[in-house]
Amino acid sequence: MIAFYPIKPIYSKKILTGKKIYELRKRLPNPDVEYILIYSTTPIAKVVAYAKVKAMYKQQINDIWEMVSSFAGIEEIDFREYFGNNDFACAIEFEYVCRFIRPFDVKEINPDFKVPQSFCYIQKKDFNRLKRRKTENV
Repeated sequence: MIAFYPIKPIYSKKILTGKKIYELRKRLPNPDVEYILIYSTTPIAKVVAYAKVKAMYKQQINDIWEMVSSFAGIEEIDFREYFGNNDFACAIEFEYVCRFIRPFDVKEINPDFKVPQSFCYIQKKDFNRLKRRKTENV
C-alpha cells in the first residue's frame, strides 16, 4: 500500500535534507504501507518526495520521544503540544527518501485528487507511474 501525507514545509524540508527520518502522527496508517508520498503543504503545495517505510511505532508519548528525539525534526515543547493529552504517539520511520527533481501538483496523481487533512491511500499503479520521475536520494 501507498500512503499520501501532507506535511508542513518546515518539516518536509527537514525530511529532504535527511535531518528528519521519523514522521510523527496521532495515528498510523495500515501496517501494509510500504511507501509514503510526501506532499509539502502551502505555500509550496507540491509533491516533493517519497519515502520507503522502515517501521511504524505506537508507544507511550515519553517512549516515542526518547526513541525519535534526535531525528524527528521537532523541538520537545512542540512535540508535547502536538500530542497534548494523548496517551500514545505514533512514529513512521523512513528507510530512505527520494526527492523529486521537479516537484509536482497533486492533479498529476489523479485529476480529481484532493489533499486530505491527515493522510489517504493512493493506487499502486499511480505511485509506480510517479516513481518513474527523476529523483535523487536524500
